[in-house]
Amino acid sequence: MYYCRIDSSGEDTNLQLYSMKKAAEAWNDLIENIRADGEANVPDLKERCVFILNCMGLSLSQLLGQNWPSPAKEDMSSPGELLGNILKNSDIDRVERKRLNKGLKEILSYYGHARHFGQNKDDQNYHTIDELNVTKLNECRKIAIDIWDTLIQIFQQDKNNDLDAWRSICDLVYFEEYVPTDNSVNAS
Repeated sequence: MYYCRIDSSGEDTNLQLYSMKKAAEAWNDLIENIRADGEANVPDLKERCVFILNCMGLSLSQLLGQNWPSPAKEDMSSPGELLGNILKNSDIDRVERKRLNKGLKEILSYYGHARHFGQNKDDQNYHTIDELNVTKLNECRKIAIDIWDTLIQIFQQDKNNDLDAWRSICDLVYFEEYVPTDNSVNAS
């Protein structure tokens, strides 16, 4: 089974795209609830934010890990190192590389703390998750889209990649826009 295709037609699948689609579905549902009831009245708000962030983190980890050409997958670098290497070997300017690397580091911080949520000596995992709210999740959503789009642009330069049909992850996955209201900033 080949796991990094554009879609799941036939015997192939695309786990990184599926994870991003699940993030978008949950995000869109959350935004609909916020618009209907106000952010302070959304049930399971923190859990939903963490779920969406985890789907985005999984998607980016899969995207980076599955698409970096390395025959020694067992010795694979971390997603942050992989993105840094991909960007360093591209024509993306230094300021944009720094922004994308910093954004991924933040997403992976939340992702890592949510995945390792057992007891820890300084409760840092809990503090990090406590900081996650819809506004912060929205920032992570935007940077995840930017990372996807940048990688699509880079991977399109390789003629072996079949990516001509789309230019942006948003061609395949729709995220509602989040417009914070006065009561939404303090609600999370």
